[in-house]
Amino acid sequence: MKPVHSFIVTSHLPKKIAKLKELAYNYWWCWNSEAKELFVRINRKLWEEANHNPVLLMNKLSQVELEKLSEQTDFTSFLDYIYDKFRNYMEAQTWYDTVNINGKGSIVYFSMEYGINESFPNYSGGLGVLSGDHLKSASDLGLPLIAVGLLYQQGYFRQRLTQSGWQNEQYIFNDFYSMPITLMRDKNDEPVIIDVDLPLAKAFAQVWKLQIGRVPLYLLDTNIEENSLDEYRDITDQLYGGTRETRIQQEIVLGIGGVRALKALNIEPTVYHINEGHAAFALLERTKGYMEKYKMDFHSAKQITKSSSVFTTHTPVPAGNEAFKVDRMEAYLQNYYKSLGLKKEEFYFLGQPSEFNPDESFSMTILGLRLTGYHNGVSKLHGIVSRNMWHQLWQCFPVDEVPIGNITNGIHTLTWVAREFAELYDRYLSPRWKTETDLEDIWSKIDIIPNEELWREKQRRRVRMILFARDYLIKRQKSFLTPEQVSKINEYLDPDALTIGFARRFATYKRATLLFSNMERLAEILKKFDRPVQIIIAGKAHPHDTQGKEVIQSIIYKVREYGLERHVVFLEDYDMVISRYMVKGCDIWLNTPIKPMEASGTSGMKAALNGTLNLSILDGWFDEAYNGTNGFAIGHGEEYANYDEQNIIEASSLYDLLEQVIVPMFYDRSSLGRVPDKWVTYMKSCIKSIAWNFSTTRMVKEYSTKYYLSAIKNYKTLTAENAKNAVLLNGWKNSIRDHWGEVEIIDVSTEEDNEFFVGKSIHVSARVHLGKLTPADVVAQVFYGTVNHEGELIDTNFKDLKLIKSEDHLHHYEGEYICNGTGNQGFTIRILPTHKLMVNSADMHLCAWAQ
Repeated sequence: MKPVHSFIVTSHLPKKIAKLKELAYNYWWCWNSEAKELFVRINRKLWEEANHNPVLLMNKLSQVELEKLSEQTDFTSFLDYIYDKFRNYMEAQTWYDTVNINGKGSIVYFSMEYGINESFPNYSGGLGVLSGDHLKSASDLGLPLIAVGLLYQQGYFRQRLTQSGWQNEQYIFNDFYSMPITLMRDKNDEPVIIDVDLPLAKAFAQVWKLQIGRVPLYLLDTNIEENSLDEYRDITDQLYGGTRETRIQQEIVLGIGGVRALKALNIEPTVYHINEGHAAFALLERTKGYMEKYKMDFHSAKQITKSSSVFTTHTPVPAGNEAFKVDRMEAYLQNYYKSLGLKKEEFYFLGQPSEFNPDESFSMTILGLRLTGYHNGVSKLHGIVSRNMWHQLWQCFPVDEVPIGNITNGIHTLTWVAREFAELYDRYLSPRWKTETDLEDIWSKIDIIPNEELWREKQRRRVRMILFARDYLIKRQKSFLTPEQVSKINEYLDPDALTIGFARRFATYKRATLLFSNMERLAEILKKFDRPVQIIIAGKAHPHDTQGKEVIQSIIYKVREYGLERHVVFLEDYDMVISRYMVKGCDIWLNTPIKPMEASGTSGMKAALNGTLNLSILDGWFDEAYNGTNGFAIGHGEEYANYDEQNIIEASSLYDLLEQVIVPMFYDRSSLGRVPDKWVTYMKSCIKSIAWNFSTTRMVKEYSTKYYLSAIKNYKTLTAENAKNAVLLNGWKNSIRDHWGEVEIIDVSTEEDNEFFVGKSIHVSARVHLGKLTPADVVAQVFYGTVNHEGELIDTNFKDLKLIKSEDHLHHYEGEYICNGTGNQGFTIRILPTHKLMVNSADMHLCAWAQ
């Protein structure tokens, strides 16, 4: 039975506690332990039942209970204290105020998912949690950042395992009106609604806002009555659900619809940051906006977009990057790209490696790379992998000069630190660690914490995790457990045993089975009476990933077969709550991907912050973090052509480490206080070397200083005087392309001298034919280094040459460089287009080399 009329009812807060509403609707509370305590004090049981959702918590209270709460002076005093703290945070001067040298400007951040807190299930895993942590640190640092995403009616699936260990998916409907989000309304108090063109009809979406400290997150929701087609109402139904049709629809709504939502809200960002390829269509719609605003063609407008946009790629394998077949793109975007004034070949070039190929899919990553001037991978190693992967787009440049940099991921420290450890850090490091998280000097003081204190807090966290795990297992299975079975579960896990955590997505390349490849050997390690070891596992396989589901099932079968239920437990339905307990309570954080398929990873950073030692393949972030005393490396960073051989070697290395190094070190309690001193020394080294350098405070500062501030400056330059410079830059680029074929390096010479030594100055000269181009259009460089066995230059560097004289179209350049290498050394000459408005020298994908 449907109602004839409906309306939204919320709790009415008495005046004395009215401030609670503002606090409840801003997720600042989720990284402030005292603010969390405020909601716990209201009603701990309801707080847990509400899954830590403060709005739902208040909605569950009766008006009588709210009135009683308002009369509790201890509560109202605490509320006033927390509210003052919140206002001080919101109004304080920030880091960004001190570094913003380019005046006003704002950044918009697009992502497919956001992991802010478990009470807002709009995430599936690492990408979403990273996005959430990015917003939190942007708020802390005072960046003028806005975020855009989709609001999923069911979010990501909930995981239930059958008795046989097979993963089933459940989808739970989210009640948006009981969540800390606000429906955006226009001046007539009507919901803000945008539309995008899809093949069957227009699709409409309304806009919600979620506040994360100083940062607003705008979310698009298509489940509204304006969409007459169920298919279009369901676009924002599930995160990573549905079909390929659903995916392209979601990405059009996120990208094109997201830009239109900003316009409807009268928000015009200066810089766009596209986090992974899902949202790359936003760059097209942004460009279209400049075409309309400045009455210019696509290619001129593209100069503004390109010079002030950032693209972050997270995927280290080509197959993992989002791509759509041309026929699907035609069905959805044929009319759209015509509205941009683009021919078919021009449009598909934006998403393909080279000239239009109807059999080649349209890559969202290539679209992101072609329409942005700033690009990065998410770790140093991933930067190298990405430069190799996308070298085809910059074929005339050496791999090392492919303009894809790297900014290693981080974590939001206050979100992931255990309260017990936070109190230790307050006491010994000073509270500055909370606000200056990325300062190495602060964390270097970790050594003054007495071993006994650090170890005691780690033990407490392990006990809390194990009690949570037992209780969680019972709650998940309570409908069919007998009292005897409940009693048995209460004997699972040992609060004093070495505890290994493995929690991540069950993709096959993450190799969850590596630890379980030799069950006899593993059982022997786990069951030692005097040195027991136990494992806690959590994670989901994608609903369509049958192999991932089989991995989960195979582990559960093996655990049962070898009678290891007390030593190995699987916590189903992995979320941020389970993650927090595990990274804070485990002793070892296990990571076993096939190198180099882990772009970065962040769970190990969260673990390290809490003194949990990483046991990992040297891949992703850990490749640059490992120093020999801050964790344990499986292997030495090797890569293998034969996966079977790799699995055998690395599994053996893993077992050897456990048996010969990790277990003995953990149980070596020679001191009177029964403290494993060497283990605690490793814990301190882990915290000291990782906490500051792998924080989102450092990460967001890097994005700001490397990209955002420069992009703001570029935007202002290119949009000044009705975007005159954008038109000039585009005209100049067209001229360069038209005449680049005329550029030729006629001859290269150096001073004849048979004596070469390290430190010698090598003088070089070149005659260059530029045709109709001028010396102002180019830069000539000597490119030098070591000559390898294949006759290729490696370990290279370059130096600009000076124009000495010009005769008609011939130009004479000279210069010198210092020879710093030994052995077979060499150089060549190259010519690059150059313009003060270009982001980098590879911007045009053009380079002429001496032949």
